[in-house]
Amino acid sequence: MKRIDKGFVWEDFNVKQIETKHNLTAQAKIDGTTDNPKTNSENYSVIENEILGESSTYLEKHSNKLGEFLLSVEQEQNKLSSHLENNHFDPIVSRLSADFNTLANEKKIKLSDYKNSYDTYLEEQNTFKRYNQLSREPNSANLNKTIVAGSIIFLLLIIELFANTALLSPAMVGGRAEGLSIAGSVAFLNVFISAFIGFYVLKNINHIEKAKRRFYSVLGGVYLFIIIYINAALGAYRSQAEISFNKTLAGDSGLSPEQMSGILRNSVKPWSVDFSFLGLVLTFIGVAFALIAIVDGLTFNDSYPGYGKVGQKVNRYKDLIKKTFHEYAIQIASLFSKSNRELQNKLTELLDRDLNNWDSNTNLIQKEFIAYEHKVKDLEEKTKHMIGEYRNENKRVRKTEAPIYFQVKFTIDPEKKDPKKVFEATAFHFMDDETRQKAKIKFSNSIKDKFEASEVLVENIQKKSEDTQKNLHETYNT
Repeated sequence: MKRIDKGFVWEDFNVKQIETKHNLTAQAKIDGTTDNPKTNSENYSVIENEILGESSTYLEKHSNKLGEFLLSVEQEQNKLSSHLENNHFDPIVSRLSADFNTLANEKKIKLSDYKNSYDTYLEEQNTFKRYNQLSREPNSANLNKTIVAGSIIFLLLIIELFANTALLSPAMVGGRAEGLSIAGSVAFLNVFISAFIGFYVLKNINHIEKAKRRFYSVLGGVYLFIIIYINAALGAYRSQAEISFNKTLAGDSGLSPEQMSGILRNSVKPWSVDFSFLGLVLTFIGVAFALIAIVDGLTFNDSYPGYGKVGQKVNRYKDLIKKTFHEYAIQIASLFSKSNRELQNKLTELLDRDLNNWDSNTNLIQKEFIAYEHKVKDLEEKTKHMIGEYRNENKRVRKTEAPIYFQVKFTIDPEKKDPKKVFEATAFHFMDDETRQKAKIKFSNSIKDKFEASEVLVENIQKKSEDTQKNLHETYNT
């Protein structure tokens, strides 16, 4: 369905060329001097018939070609007319309705599954809550809480690693490398192992079963003692080593191997050592960071053992239900937005392209019909002119009276002058300007009416969508 931009091209009916071809003037003289045609003749002379043949051939040739051209335009017009009469908005609305129903059913099934799982795990959570005599909701871990807890552990590790390295390196025979090695080991113990103990051991001191509470309390106490002892021993070693190196730097002859062994033995018994300020700082940092890591592990995913994990299952499906509602709202909005764009684009396409193409093609048929009338009239005048020249020259030289038919001027058959009769197959699409404009307005109004009707249908589907969304929230919201 396209616009026909190029009109039909007529070849020139060249009078001078035809006169030369048939030697019109000379033949007229010859016929006149021989009194041909006879005075009583009613038939055209040979030269006149030849001129008429040229005219008839020209007209027939161009009529046939123009007829074929007009048929090709008519084919496009038939397509365009049928295209413009069809309702192109119904398929868009039908597709919207189908897509909406599919989406709504899909979300309903998904929400039903999620809600069933949510209810199952919520009952499991409530059973766990009743069995363990808990009166609060679980403080379950989520992505944000996991990131915060992990960040705390990582930050503690980095700070203690650098702090311990800075405090130990000056007191180490091996310098910074040895200090970093020992600092890394102690920091790993203080942070990672403490967080592990807090999560897997100390949670159980809250357990409802007394036996578990006692066992894990003892285990936690043992670990706490170990942590304090190790960090105190490290501080004691830092304090004793500081004394040793200070004496060396002061010019003392140095400590004997027995004295060094004594310092190390004293470090194993930190309660018998006089701590230096830096030794106390080193011990405090280690114990403090260990306690923070223990608390971080203890409170991560709830402080009651297993309660956070039970709550995570409930929260997972609660979040999935929220996410499904959110996705549904976005997808519905996108669905209607897409449909509205398609309706508007189709309206613009029909009015600005297809209807204008129809108008242009209809106008082209009108132009070709008018051009045909002008061309036939011009052909008639040129043929009449050539025959007139022949007869005038013939009459001038002949001795007898000219035939009576010489007085009758040549005309083309009126049936062949009327394009509506010559091109009957195409005449249906011929319209004058006023008729064409009225038909165009009629098409335009019909298209707009169908568009407005489709908008009403879309509004109905949108209302149905809002009701569906409300029902889904009432049924599956947690």
